[in-house]
Amino acid sequence: MPKIFFFKKSKSPFSQKVPKSYVFCYYVSGHGFGHATRVVQVASEISKLQRNHKLYIISNAPKFIFQGAIDLGAKYRNAPIDAGVKQPRAYTVDRQETINDLIKFLDNKPIMLEKEVKWLKDVKADIVLSDAPFLPCAAAALVGIPSAIVSNFTFDAVYSGLCEGDELDDTIKKLVEYVIEDYKNSELLIRLPGYIPIPSFSGTKLYPDNAIPSYPSYNDEKSLYNEEKLVNYLSDVNSFFSSPSNTSKLLKHRNVIDVPLVVRKSKTSKEIVLKNLGVPKEIFNTHKILMVSFGGQNLVGIEDWGSSSLPDNWIAIVCGSDGIKLPDRFYSCPKNAYIPDLTNAADAIIGKLGYGTCSECIGHGKPFIYISRPQFIEELGLKRLMELQGICVEMPKSHFESGKWKPYIQKAYDLSSSPNSVTTKPLTHDGGYIAAILLEKFLDNRNYHINTSSNNNSPINNLHRTKSNSKVFKNGII
Repeated sequence: MPKIFFFKKSKSPFSQKVPKSYVFCYYVSGHGFGHATRVVQVASEISKLQRNHKLYIISNAPKFIFQGAIDLGAKYRNAPIDAGVKQPRAYTVDRQETINDLIKFLDNKPIMLEKEVKWLKDVKADIVLSDAPFLPCAAAALVGIPSAIVSNFTFDAVYSGLCEGDELDDTIKKLVEYVIEDYKNSELLIRLPGYIPIPSFSGTKLYPDNAIPSYPSYNDEKSLYNEEKLVNYLSDVNSFFSSPSNTSKLLKHRNVIDVPLVVRKSKTSKEIVLKNLGVPKEIFNTHKILMVSFGGQNLVGIEDWGSSSLPDNWIAIVCGSDGIKLPDRFYSCPKNAYIPDLTNAADAIIGKLGYGTCSECIGHGKPFIYISRPQFIEELGLKRLMELQGICVEMPKSHFESGKWKPYIQKAYDLSSSPNSVTTKPLTHDGGYIAAILLEKFLDNRNYHINTSSNNNSPINNLHRTKSNSKVFKNGII
């Protein structure tokens, strides 16, 4: 059960002259399901706020993933709003095709930008949220409204990570410059745990040599999160926005705010989940459960698996395997299954280092066996997050594809069964709620300054002319 923080109402002068509700337009990458699943949490928390905000979700990811937020009133619109990454397998990247797709996307950008600007005006948008396409940030700036990135990475870093020292690198670097300029239109970065550098925010850095001090200083922006003390985020955020001087700082800089883990939690009991998948009770009562999940992406090599891939007393549930003939002791799971329920029912998970899988393994205390994706730079932050907050074991992709799973499954399970398997202070799991409160307060204070300022040289009016001036603050404290 999440912690509930009680705090006094703010005496901020901004609280008296704010709109009753806002229109949030949340743009979501369709690359994998991880972006969509965490957006559901943040979007749902925004929809639950008392002021009845209106929320749109714009994505090329399937509508069913967003159903939890739609049930709370969010409106879904399908649109091609990012170039993404071309992945022949769930853990490999087609470098050339990815760059070709990015070139095509940028060629079509003027037409798409014009369409998004018109749509944002039609719905009277107050803010654009991005997880993490770059084009919406540019569209918001043209409309004259703020945009905020809510993510642990942006795609400029991913594209930069595809440089390999050959002729294609020059093309990649030029394209990345265009992508960074669009992201620079954003006024706020709500940074999720497991982050890597966000190139458009100059205050963010990659930890040197992939090494983070065990207990970084409170103001050290290189850390994954604050490990020194457990933080009452809402109290810190409330006190920050209560101060006019602090809000002035917020508006002068493109700021970075770190939040706790955004994670979906299970809703249905293990017994019901497994029965619905057709697993007999006498099987799931006597066997350990392995979940195989790659965020909705294609699994290749499944024909090389067999019942010998599993320890004797284990069965496997393969997500997104509709229509595929599976070996004995392997069970199929549809693409639209609610994955946190399966994570909670499992004794171990095999997959890739994606935010959704990592956060849900941590949130449910499950060990994670991962197949590395060396071409995808997001892994650096997520691997470190799992090492600090969860239990993880790496499996070579050759062993995954050939079904040599047994030693990795046993190692992961043994680690999860040992006492004190996680030694660092745990993150709270209420990042979605914290992000929703932050965004509401950000708009309140931003609009207060716009409505009360008669000076054309106010921080708001100058914001997009000082894009490189970014400042990092933790948990509402500069």
